[in-house]
Amino acid sequence: MWYVIQTVTGKEEELTDMMNTMLERDLYRDCFIIQAEWMKRLGGQWRTQVRPLFPGYVFVDSEQPEELFFSLKRVPRFSRIIGNGRFEFTPVEESEKKFLETLMWGGASGKGNGENGYLIRRSLIDTTEDGKISGIHGALRLFKDQIERISLHKRYAVVRVRFLQREQTVLLGIRLGKDENVGTGQ
Repeated sequence: MWYVIQTVTGKEEELTDMMNTMLERDLYRDCFIIQAEWMKRLGGQWRTQVRPLFPGYVFVDSEQPEELFFSLKRVPRFSRIIGNGRFEFTPVEESEKKFLETLMWGGASGKGNGENGYLIRRSLIDTTEDGKISGIHGALRLFKDQIERISLHKRYAVVRVRFLQREQTVLLGIRLGKDENVGTGQ
């Protein structure tokens, strides 16, 4: 099952590195950050960047949550485990996990993107000559009823999701057909 650990925003990768170094590997299958591709205009050109979809959150896949909980106390960057308020390490709900898997892997189980298995790729948006949206392709198409708004200018969509037992919005990167030959950068 997936569990969520909250840490300082910007320190997600540092926490995953520490967990992989300090914790026994038999306590968890994987610890990871769900990331999303974004477009950013730098120096007059659109560049692809990768950022955490949920800043400050690290995910861990474990069947031994209690043992993992106590082992995490040895990790210095660890802030808190997301739970139910009764000091129980509660898993990500199955419907939330399915939503995230669909975004990342098109609903398939396992890492579908090789090394970048926890990466949400940008969805393609088709537009008409007058700038109206004529089609949505990619993972975003599956959630078009949950889209609150799309910014074609800034290349993102705001999607309302239920995550960690509450409603919230996430930003997902989009690309337009004319963006096909953009540079990459970090």
